[in-house]
Amino acid sequence: MPIYLGANPWILILLISLELLLIMVPALISAKIEKKPFKTVIREMGFSLTEMKLKKTLLEVVAGIGLGLLLYFTSGFILTFTVQFVELIFGTEFVNQGINNAINTTPIEPDLIQLIIIIILQVIIVAPCEEGFFRGFILKKCNSRIKLIYALLISSAIFALFHVPPFIVPITTLVTFYGYYFLLGCSLALIFTVFRSSLIPGIATHALFNVLVILL
Repeated sequence: MPIYLGANPWILILLISLELLLIMVPALISAKIEKKPFKTVIREMGFSLTEMKLKKTLLEVVAGIGLGLLLYFTSGFILTFTVQFVELIFGTEFVNQGINNAINTTPIEPDLIQLIIIIILQVIIVAPCEEGFFRGFILKKCNSRIKLIYALLISSAIFALFHVPPFIVPITTLVTFYGYYFLLGCSLALIFTVFRSSLIPGIATHALFNVLVILL
């Protein structure tokens, strides 16, 4: 049966807040291993206010909003394509089992305050933390050792596993939705790369996409 993380909006809010660990834990470990100050590692991920220029930042936000709209309106086609591909290989029953055991993070019947909190957290925690970890940390670290294309694929593969974790969902769900999240990860990684490792466009894209999924 589906895992409804949004059945209790307050629990969903708590789980969303825990995504701060995506930044804090890797930064602490990296700082320890590389013998760097914690703040330096955070800046290397892309969180540096001193390097932000108002005009450039505003342009990146606007670009991110446009890309977020594009990603949202094309995501349905991406989902349909990837799920139908899995169905072609493994059959309808396999896909139905995958769908029936999926994780649902949409808040169920939240009040107005809960909905506002969830939307705000998507903007200030989920999008920045996921972009900082998967793109600013993993993609950058991998790209310092291997070619960009391989780093992009690895970061996107880990991004997909984060959203369909094999230790929580059955193999049917993992296989059914893995391609969808992998391609979303690739899209966000490409945005990060095109904008020369700036987190701003990806955060804006990611945040808007998530908010639209919740509201629509």
